Formats: sequence, structure tokens, C-alpha cells
Amino acid sequence: MFTTKRIVFGATAAALLAALSTGCSSDEPKNGASASPLASKSAVPEAISKASNTPIEATIHMHYYGNRVFDSNWPVFKKAAELTNVTLKGTASKSSTNSDEVYNLMVAGGNLPDIIQFYDGTLKKLAEEGGLQPLDELIDKYAPHIKKYFADNPLIKKAALNTDGKLYIIPYVQGGQVQKGWFVRKDWLDKLGLQQPKTVDELYTVLKAFKEKDPNGNGAADEVPYFNRDNRYGIYDLLALWDTQMGLYGKDGKRVYGPLEPQFKTAVTTLAKWYKEGLIDKEIFTRGGKAREILLGDNKGGLTHDFFASTANYNTSLKSNVPSLNFVPIAPPASPTGVIKEYTSRSPYPNGNTMSWGISSHTKYAVELIKYFDFWFTEEGSRLMNFGVEGQTYTMVNGKPQLNADILTKPSVADELNKIGAQQQIGFAQDYENERQWTNEIALKGIDEYINKKYIVPPAPPLTLSEQDRQTNSKLSGPLATYVEETLQKWVLGAEPIEPNYDKFVAKLKELGAEQIVAIMQAGANKK
Repeated sequence: MFTTKRIVFGATAAALLAALSTGCSSDEPKNGASASPLASKSAVPEAISKASNTPIEATIHMHYYGNRVFDSNWPVFKKAAELTNVTLKGTASKSSTNSDEVYNLMVAGGNLPDIIQFYDGTLKKLAEEGGLQPLDELIDKYAPHIKKYFADNPLIKKAALNTDGKLYIIPYVQGGQVQKGWFVRKDWLDKLGLQQPKTVDELYTVLKAFKEKDPNGNGAADEVPYFNRDNRYGIYDLLALWDTQMGLYGKDGKRVYGPLEPQFKTAVTTLAKWYKEGLIDKEIFTRGGKAREILLGDNKGGLTHDFFASTANYNTSLKSNVPSLNFVPIAPPASPTGVIKEYTSRSPYPNGNTMSWGISSHTKYAVELIKYFDFWFTEEGSRLMNFGVEGQTYTMVNGKPQLNADILTKPSVADELNKIGAQQQIGFAQDYENERQWTNEIALKGIDEYINKKYIVPPAPPLTLSEQDRQTNSKLSGPLATYVEETLQKWVLGAEPIEPNYDKFVAKLKELGAEQIVAIMQAGANKK
């Protein structure tokens, strides 16, 4: 039985070391282009049956992104209970806003619920400790739709496997291609007689003007030039402007680790300078998920890097608050070396920072729950999770689900669907068509540009690592990622000077195994 008391910090490590793709959750579609090429090729003939012959209640831990907590009253999961005979009861506290802390307390308690949903990298560690049971045989016997999906998408399955070669999780699979883009207040640019910034230097000029020239016209220096709702990594989206990132990424056909690259020092030094000058939100590490609503709604926010569809929607939803609001996507500003790239993309692969779920090693409902997991890969289950409840949030039009007008006119369609339990990041395959329906023309224009001009750096496919290398990487990545995150925050906030500490920082990275991780990942990339 699972009894470990060790606290797990897999989410931070995985997020920083995920190769190429830095996005975790996404509410964004791509325009026009087809859905992910790794989408299931063909549907299994529907043969839906109850997951349990009699109604059962299973417990689930679901608490992610600080504010998404399982609610047994969600209509989507109530409908699923009708169709499967499996009712879920959440165990996570709704009062806490720290998902990592809630997860760690749950693990430390030792009495795990039947289903656990969290970052795939963290769940893989839990599996290594005996907390999750392998799903391979269960899928082979009882989950034909999952089996078919993985057969059609072997790279997704490969990325989900644990170090022992077994499968313990079913991942959330993103649909689409484009994830984030750069957005700027064009109404402010026009008022100040400025052009859209096309280089880092031009971006600095724009941010300075936003801070110093009162573009909102209220007579106070209260503008926030750059803001981001991700209070953990949002500031580091700016690193791409100097051709670097927080973790591992591809460069000239090789794997590199951002903090070991020479341009990383320039990038971090510049971020600290911009922060000190007030060009970056003073609350960027604490403001959190409502940053767009707050700063755009108060006519104070100038520029961000965020998801296309939801960010563009504020032009409509906040029009009554700020009639002049014109928040538009722009091309990524060119780096000092002339590179124009967008490093975030919608990856279908679990990368350590992808939400997934697994079945506890000591549940008495293993067979029923794998059948329940399989339901979400059926046509009906997929439609339920992607579009919500028929008649409530969508209707069938010419054989296809169409979101209702009252949903499409909401400020955030994604939020409305989340409120009823749809589009939760459980193990299922997201359908891009859902998001295409609520993406406005402002976002579509930006998405088109990012696709057509090939700004997007595609996500890296999963690597082939030996079990020993996987274990070594897992052991080293946690302390390394935590050290990087804590150090950079101190530097940006001015709590510690970058010089004379930078060389010590690099030495510590090497001491913690950064070069060893790069070598492991490069060797994995070299394997065919």
C-alpha cells in the first residue's frame, strides 16, 4: 500500500525543463489549418456501456491552476454519471488557491483518493513511489477507445510512459497549433504617434512611452506597460526576445539549456532593469489570473503575451469600460540577432507540465474507473467534455455540435464552459472546433499571421531515454528548476544583485547537473 510521506515538487521541475513547448494550459485555437496531425485517425465504432453495473461513487483529487477545483455539481460530470454509473466526489479543498500545496498535503497524508489529476510529471513520480497503478492491461482489456487512440497516436503514448516503460496516466491532449502571441494597445500607440514595435529596442521605446506619456489620459503615471496573468512564468515569456528560454529547447539542431546560454545573462539583466524602471508590472509575481480583466478594465495595461482567443475577446467584453480599447496581436519583436519566433505552441505531447489523471494503486474500482476513463474517448464523452451538455450549451446542427448563441456572447466562452465542468484538463482529446467557434476576427487575423509567416516553433516530439537516464533526469531536474526560479525572482525584484553573483549562479547550475541533463536529452534526441 502507498504510504510515502515525501513531498513532491514535480510540477515546477517539469515546467522549466519541458523541451521546446512552454505552454501548459491553453484556451486557444489555430485558424483555418487542420487540427493536430496527431489527432485520432478514425473512431472506434461506438459501443458505449456502463462503466459499472451498479452506481458507484469514486473520489477524485482535482485542484489545478489555483482555482480549478472539482465540483460534484458540474452538469457535465452529472451527465457522465448518468451515462456511466460512476459519480465522482472531489477531495481537494476549495478554499485554498495553491494547487501545489494542496497536492503535496494530499500525498503526504498517504490516503489517496481513487483518481488523481495533476501534472503528468508529478504523477509519474507518484507512480514511481507506488501511488498509481499501471494501466496497460486494464486498457487492453477494458478501454477500447483509449487503446485505439494510442494506436493511432503512438508518440502521445510514448510521451506518457513512465521510466519503467509502463503507462500510469491518461493525458490531456491539446488540439490545434497556435497558443500564444504578443498583444499591444494600438489605441495607445496611435495616441502617442508610435508604430507597432518590430524589434526589442523598439519595444523598449514603446514601453517607456506607455509608462511616461500618460496614454490613458488620466493625469497619473499608473500605466502598467508589460503585464502577464501567469504569476509564475509570465515575466519569462520576455526571455524569447533574446533568443533564450527558462528551460531546455532546440537550437541549431541541438538541445540547450537556457540559463547556460550566454544571452541568458543579457536577458535577465534587461528584465531586472525594465522591472526597476516600472516597465514590468510590479505585481507580476502575485497578481495572477485576473491580470487582464483588472489592468485592461482599468485602462492601465499596455502589452502582454497570452492566448490569442481569450485575449482578443477583451476588446468586446471590456468595451463599455474602456470604449477606446484596441488590444491587437502583433508579430514577435525581433531579437538582437534578428530572430522572429514564437516559442509557445500547442503540443499534443505530455511534457511534464501537462495535466493528466491516473488511478490510485489501492482503489477497489480499477476496472470501473478505466472504463470511465475510456468513456471520455468515445464520441459522446468527447462531445460532452468539449462542448458541454446538449441543449444547455450546444445544439446539434447538421450532425455537428454548435455552441449556443448565449454562450458565444459571453465575455469568456472558456470560463462559461469551465463553470459547468466542460473543457477541464482531464485525460481526453481536446477538439479544436470548439474554440474556432468562439475565436473573433481580431484573434483569427493574428493566428493567420503567426501560421502563414511561420513564426511558430513546433513542439519537440518525445525523446527516447533509457530508464536510467529518465531516473537521473527526474532526480536532477527538481532541485535545478527550483534553484533557477528562486534565483531569478530575487534578481528581478532587486532583492539580490545579478553581479557579482552571476558566475556563481552558472557554477551552481553545473553543480546541480544542468550539463548532465542537456547531455541526457541530446542523447535521447539522437536516437531514432
